[in-house]
Amino acid sequence: MGLRKYFSKRHFKKTPEPKGEVKKSHSKKLAFVVQEHHASQLHYDFRLELDGVLKSWAVPKGPSMNPHDRHLAVQVEDHPYEYRKFEGVIPEGEYGGGNVIIWDAGTYEPYHDGPDDEATLRKELKAGHLTFFLHGKKLNGEFALIKMQGDDPKAWLLIKKGDDFATTEDITKKDESVKSGKKVDDLGAPKRPVTMELAQYPAIKTPWRVKPMLCTLVDEPFDKDGWLFEMKWDGYRAIASKHNDEIELYSRADNDFSTQYPPIAEALRLLEHDVILDGEIIVTDASGIPHFEQLQNWRKNPTGFLVYCAFDILWYDGRDVRDMPLIERKKLLKSILPAKSIIRYSDHIEDKGVKLFGQIKAHHLEGMVAKKADSPYRENNRGAAWLKIKTHLRQEVVIGGYTEPRGGRKYLGSLLVGLYKNGEFVYVGHSGGGIPDEARKLLLQKLSKLERKTSPFTTEPKPNAPVHWVKPKVVCEMSFSEWTSDGRMRQPVFEGLREDKKPEAVHHEKAVALAPIKEKAMPKPTLEFTHLDKVFFPKHKYTKGDMIDYYKAVAPYILPYLKDRPLSLLRQPNGIKDEGFFQKNMEHLPDWVPSADIFSGSNNKNLHWMVGGKLETLLYAVQLGSIEINPWNSRIQHLDKPDWLVIDLDPEGVTFKDVVTVALETKKVCDEWGVACYAKTSGKTGIHIFIPLAAKYTHEQAKNFAHLLALEINKRQPKLTSVERLPKKRRHKIYLDFLQNREGQTLAAPYSIRPTPDASVSTPLDWSEVTPKLKPTDFTIKNMPARLKKVGDLWAPVMEKGVDISKILTKLEKNNK
Repeated sequence: MGLRKYFSKRHFKKTPEPKGEVKKSHSKKLAFVVQEHHASQLHYDFRLELDGVLKSWAVPKGPSMNPHDRHLAVQVEDHPYEYRKFEGVIPEGEYGGGNVIIWDAGTYEPYHDGPDDEATLRKELKAGHLTFFLHGKKLNGEFALIKMQGDDPKAWLLIKKGDDFATTEDITKKDESVKSGKKVDDLGAPKRPVTMELAQYPAIKTPWRVKPMLCTLVDEPFDKDGWLFEMKWDGYRAIASKHNDEIELYSRADNDFSTQYPPIAEALRLLEHDVILDGEIIVTDASGIPHFEQLQNWRKNPTGFLVYCAFDILWYDGRDVRDMPLIERKKLLKSILPAKSIIRYSDHIEDKGVKLFGQIKAHHLEGMVAKKADSPYRENNRGAAWLKIKTHLRQEVVIGGYTEPRGGRKYLGSLLVGLYKNGEFVYVGHSGGGIPDEARKLLLQKLSKLERKTSPFTTEPKPNAPVHWVKPKVVCEMSFSEWTSDGRMRQPVFEGLREDKKPEAVHHEKAVALAPIKEKAMPKPTLEFTHLDKVFFPKHKYTKGDMIDYYKAVAPYILPYLKDRPLSLLRQPNGIKDEGFFQKNMEHLPDWVPSADIFSGSNNKNLHWMVGGKLETLLYAVQLGSIEINPWNSRIQHLDKPDWLVIDLDPEGVTFKDVVTVALETKKVCDEWGVACYAKTSGKTGIHIFIPLAAKYTHEQAKNFAHLLALEINKRQPKLTSVERLPKKRRHKIYLDFLQNREGQTLAAPYSIRPTPDASVSTPLDWSEVTPKLKPTDFTIKNMPARLKKVGDLWAPVMEKGVDISKILTKLEKNNK
């Protein structure tokens, strides 16, 4: 793995961590170290010396000497050999910010004998099963690291083997450093409340009932001096107060949370100071990512880590500090919270919101909150001092009815939902997607108690199934793609109940324009074409001008599949004989070309993408020498939710007739599974098969379903197909490329020209055309316009109703029993 990732995540002018390098130790014995690390989550970093670096795993629960324990170990980036001696404080705001002690250290060797210990360990690491002896001050005896089977390639298990050192004693209770004797929270200066002049703030002896300050939804992130930018947590907003031994924890709707989440109430009781806090109750996974569905189910199934993220303080030891500037309130808040507590300080960054929003979006989190650093706390006020920016559209709605279940669904079908507008309860849509069976059962139990004979909506909707009307008392949240012109949510998906909200307080959230919309403010395109007579396709002497004429002719057909999608360009300014280069990051676009900044994890920065949809943008790409146009599977409105998934039939040393055979096999499998699918030629040697998703699933879900489909096709056509990515492992076979469904992958658009001698076009097909007589050269820039006049746009269904993956999987599961 090397140290590239380690270097890229750290600023060595700010962190005391060693920079180090890949180097072999002079010792004949290999080193190991376990560091207790109190960052956002307390965990243990388990490191083994191998090949001049420390192979590293983060172990949330720490090592165990009990052979019956199976502790998750998440493999992280390699660390330098010098890191084994690091103990200290990583500054907040830096990667892994927090305290680090050397919890244990020593030497180790492989369990299995061999002429070279490192060669043995290297082989076992590659195989995903390491067995070794530790000789430490706390950890001794035989251990194993075993890679888990599943979608996460970084997930391992750390296991103690049964031997004379094994014990049921909790070894992590020995919590002193073997280097300094300190505990992890003893490092650094002792934590005391910040010194502030509080006498200027009003004295109030006891807490009061707080109506939380609210945020205004705006349409885009921004950078601005004097502003703080925070994570928008996906949980329940909650006010927490402590006065002597009296504890209160309640929602915006004044619901009592103290009995629902007792660990938070108990943590409040342990605070040293009397306070009123504002924050969010969340449940996170081991990596700190919040999961709203786990929070909803926490009382019945307490999985994950329950946390109260405190982001403001209103009252402190008898002083009302609501008029204190926010930046000062946060300093006070941070100073009084204990290090080891489920009440956590919600940190922020100053001035730079765009980069943070890009990172939040890249991790598919809910959004960002922007606050003026000098803002006072104004209860029940929704103004311009606190703003929120969401990564995708979500809306709280009130349930007014539900339909009878149909097909494979249980308990109930779709929820009919509405909003209060000017005192009227207005229908805004219905959805049955995104609701697990257990949640459907609980919803039915709750809603059946609220049934009424008549519709609660001002104008009664007409669902396509028998309906049960209910009193509009239950609030839920739905994500969706856009608002329609008649005020309905398009493609809504149930996200969860909002027991913290009152129905009459739910309003239609419309994003306020932070600044004029870029597209409207764009200057008029000034596109100049050059070298129109340059030959791009020597065989037929087709020129750049011919390409421009073609794209103008097919614009009504190709532009809908480029609209709002980031584009990668294959630029070949000297024609098809030019090897060319792919370009994603377009740093110097004219200001009239639509664009989007999207965070790239591999580059650790935002990339500036061209965004398709306008003819001028398409022609500008051609002017740059782009023959083919490659859009994302998703649009900028929901980059994490693709509109389709694709199986790319990529041949290696086989005939196009073989590709047709596999395409027809794919159609057969899809028909059996009840999956709508559509084919187009790649324009070269393959065929692309698309399945509509209607932006209902994540890239990961799409990829996993495509993988399942590819495995079934491979099972039926093992001699012709392969799921091996490396060409040398799939010679004379067709690669069933399901990895094209990862976020950021691009593929030639329908009706895009391809750089082939005949100027072939990636062409949507009717399945009746997919026969052994089909040739990829059948469709070119010369005959495509006439074909379109005859058959129209065969690709339109790909953007229509998406498949129901959960329903398909349920059907497959039943068939396999």
